[in-house]
Order: sequence, then structure tokens, then C-alpha cells
Amino acid sequence: MTADTRTRILEAALSTFCEKGYGACVDDIARRAGVVKQTLYHHYGSKDSLFREALTGLVNELLVDLEGRSGSVREDLLRFAASFQAKAMSEQGLALHRMLVAEAPRFPELARAVYESWQVAAVELARLLREAMARGELRKDDVGFAADMLLSLLTGTQRDLHLFGMAPAADQQVARTQQIVDCFLRAYAPQRASGRIEGKSE
Repeated sequence: MTADTRTRILEAALSTFCEKGYGACVDDIARRAGVVKQTLYHHYGSKDSLFREALTGLVNELLVDLEGRSGSVREDLLRFAASFQAKAMSEQGLALHRMLVAEAPRFPELARAVYESWQVAAVELARLLREAMARGELRKDDVGFAADMLLSLLTGTQRDLHLFGMAPAADQQVARTQQIVDCFLRAYAPQRASGRIEGKSE
């Protein structure tokens, strides 16, 4: 029962913080969890502790799984991009972004920890890119920078549109994601043989 109570409190806190940010009332969280406020404090100690654990749990839910390969770097990147954007642009993903921006001055260590946890996606993406570079499917380069650049392209204005209530239609989002991946692949296409001059026939 104790574990169940903790889970209910955490779920209620996550929903409430996503709706109202850190300013959410502890009484509202307790009411939503079906417990008294004293029970909430017994399990989590303080509102700060509850906020930290709720955000950490949300990040874990939003992490992207990159296990498995299709044999095509383009297909792998499209699959990653679709999964990453679906989570980053979800209601919870956008709520996390809003909360981090708003509360980073109050919780700098938490903001840093959440950011580093979110970077797991960059690490997994970098591994995929490193493998493709080793196979000669991509030009060898700074793999960390390449991963950061692709993640930036996949968020950037796309997240702003969702935050401002201007989210594109699903088919438009898919088309834009394909454009981003194809642009990235052109930028990291394997170099031509040194003896060939592009545009000049033999």
C-alpha cells in the first residue's frame, strides 16, 4: 500500500505540475492523489522534493529507445526523429520544457540534472551516427556535434510552433521531419573520391 500511495502522489504531482508549474498548490496535489497533505509530506518531505522527483520521472518517460537497426541509416534516423519529436512535442514534453525554463533559476541543479538526463537521447543518437560513419554511410566527423545539430533541427522552430498553438498537421510534420533528416544526410554524405570533380564529365 505504501508503494501504491507514493505512486499515486507522484502521478498526481506530475499531472498538477504539468498543468500549473511549480506554483501548483500542495493541497490540490494531495486531493488529486486521494490523500491528506500530511501523507504527502510523509512520503516526499517537501514540495521541492516532490517537484524534483516528478520531473525526474517525467524525463525517464520521455527518453527515446534506439535499440535495433534497420540496416539503413536513413530509416534509422527517421525512426529516431519520429520517436524523439513525438515525445518532445507531446503535452508532457512541452510541459517539461515550460517548467525547466520557468524554474531553472530556482532549481539550477535540478535543471542541469534533467538536461543531462535528456542528453541520453544525444548519446544514443551519437552511437547510431558513429556506427554509420564506421560503415562509410556518413562522412567521418565530430559525432557529438552531428548529434547535437540534428537534435536542434528536430526541435527548434518545431517546438516553438507547438508552444504557440500553431502545431502543423500530422502529414506536414512528417514531411518536415523527412526534409530535416535528408538535409542532415546530405551534409554528412561520404566524401567523393579525390580524383573526381563534381559537375565535370570525363
